[in-house]
Amino acid sequence: MSNSNSKQWSSATPGYIIFLVDQSGSMNESYSGGKSRAEFASLVINRTINELVNTNMDGEKVKDRVFISMIGYGLSVEDVRSDYLSEFADNPIRIEKIKKNISDGGGGLVEIEEQMPIFIEPSSEGLTPMAEALSFAKELIEGWLQKKPDNPAPIVINISDGLPYTGGTVETEMNKSISISNEIMSINSQDGNPLIFNSHIGDGGIPCGFEESENELADDQAKFLFKISSKVPDSYKQAAVKQDFKVKSESRGFVSNADPESFIKFINFGSSGGSDLIV
Repeated sequence: MSNSNSKQWSSATPGYIIFLVDQSGSMNESYSGGKSRAEFASLVINRTINELVNTNMDGEKVKDRVFISMIGYGLSVEDVRSDYLSEFADNPIRIEKIKKNISDGGGGLVEIEEQMPIFIEPSSEGLTPMAEALSFAKELIEGWLQKKPDNPAPIVINISDGLPYTGGTVETEMNKSISISNEIMSINSQDGNPLIFNSHIGDGGIPCGFEESENELADDQAKFLFKISSKVPDSYKQAAVKQDFKVKSESRGFVSNADPESFIKFINFGSSGGSDLIV
């Protein structure tokens, strides 16, 4: 179906994005600019939600063209927050002041203070119950589509720094995650199947992403992500190209060992709602 995953987000038929955020102990490891993986992931999600708020402003009002769930998985699997966009805009946890250098127009830089609304705080303890988080996402998607069968197919963006692990064997947990992901990706909606996009944030392995076949991948981490990621639908290819990703006809939506820049670009791609799917 070439028209699948192409229904536009609108106030009448909002899109649905579910962020699954790895909050395991290893997310405490350092990642970029003095920030841990957990801090950096939270920063990117906060920025993404703020950008969605800004993109969907109509005068002073935020249009509810998207509903967002943030699910953390570490010590437990919990719904950090689920709300329409305007609720996020009106009720951040707090406002952080961040310093930013901008051009002074004369070749120099001037430091300004910017207000940054915060919606998710970094957390990093426990193991990696990814399969359980995916199961929770599946329930949320089924509940959403029952109430809103005409809406765009939901999108799951899973951010992790490793393989699923809850104390047994990694292989058992990987198989569980693969099986639940396949169940999610075969749910039918009028706009096609829900999408799962995966970003693994780096640990010095070979960066890769958007490959078309498992044979192109060097390590188990990337092969696992390939298996739990959706094929990039035509409606999202433009969004991927816009972020400088090389996308082919069978590319899967994932990046492995992503450096900070690729990670940010990937989240921009995944949360774009496709090419220009906002009306």
